[in-house]
Amino acid sequence: VEVPDQIQDVKDNEQCDENYIDDLQEFEQSDDDEHPDTEELQEMDKFSLIEGVYSFSVPVTASFFNTFGSSSEIAALAEKTGNKRLAKLLSAHIARNLVFSLDMRRDVYPGDEISAVFRIVPEHERKERKDMPDEIEILAMRYKSVRLKKELFAYRFKPSGYKFQTFFDEKGIAVEKMLKNSPVKEWIQITALLNDRRPRHDGIDYKAPVGTPVYAPWSGKVLRTNWNRKYNGLSIEAEINTNPKVYMILLHLDKLHIKNGDTFKAGDHIADVGNTGRSFAPHLHYQLQRERGRTRKIIDPIKFHGIVERSIPESDKPAFESLKKEMNALMDKS
Repeated sequence: VEVPDQIQDVKDNEQCDENYIDDLQEFEQSDDDEHPDTEELQEMDKFSLIEGVYSFSVPVTASFFNTFGSSSEIAALAEKTGNKRLAKLLSAHIARNLVFSLDMRRDVYPGDEISAVFRIVPEHERKERKDMPDEIEILAMRYKSVRLKKELFAYRFKPSGYKFQTFFDEKGIAVEKMLKNSPVKEWIQITALLNDRRPRHDGIDYKAPVGTPVYAPWSGKVLRTNWNRKYNGLSIEAEINTNPKVYMILLHLDKLHIKNGDTFKAGDHIADVGNTGRSFAPHLHYQLQRERGRTRKIIDPIKFHGIVERSIPESDKPAFESLKKEMNALMDKS
């Protein structure tokens, strides 16, 4: 029995994408600016390494997010940059890379250390760039974990053939997980995972430009479209042909290329990424569940799809190694 639309209210989180925390879905991504020579950087100010570029290193205190708000070094950077939201921005952007390797509630301990290099993105640049950067963008980061007894790295880099820059670890492996049969082939950043915020988040959010193609991961049939439009925007619910049967939810779309009752094949271009409904920036909300209605039984897309490891091509490794050396020098200096 299908649950009536009026019951599927945002208060019940019924197939409706959650709020983005403090408008932080303006996100980040970097341009292709040249990096300064390491020897030149050593002569620069502790905070402002080059114009608009800063580095810091702070110990974790009571919790990951409280660390940024309570740090005198971050407060000094906020004053220097003139950005009152800097603590929130840094914590959100850095957390997006850590969630693939850390449980942000269980693995973060006092005494861990967070280091990063970031830049302030000028307003004119934010308006012109196709990757829709936020007020800041992380260039590199390092997290020293007491519990895991290791260091986690992320470096922003654009390999040959990539449309957007992405983050790679110290071995040149992409930090973000790419799903097998992914609904999007190119995206700017994964900005939310399953259950990575409270009260809950029921899928994966892909930041991507409006009009980015959305493909069917499997064959299936459309059950309904565009319900709860105030919150979901243009949307699709479909039954997909897997064993066991699974339901797919796509939210905040710009265009639909299928309609109620249509069948589709794996790989079909079924919709385009949009910014409709309760959405603060263009993105796709992708959700899988075992049942319809209130129970739903949400599925983790990463576990259900499986992942494809992406690594930097051999031809790009010299450039990546040079970038790593420069970024590590900046983080060691802070």
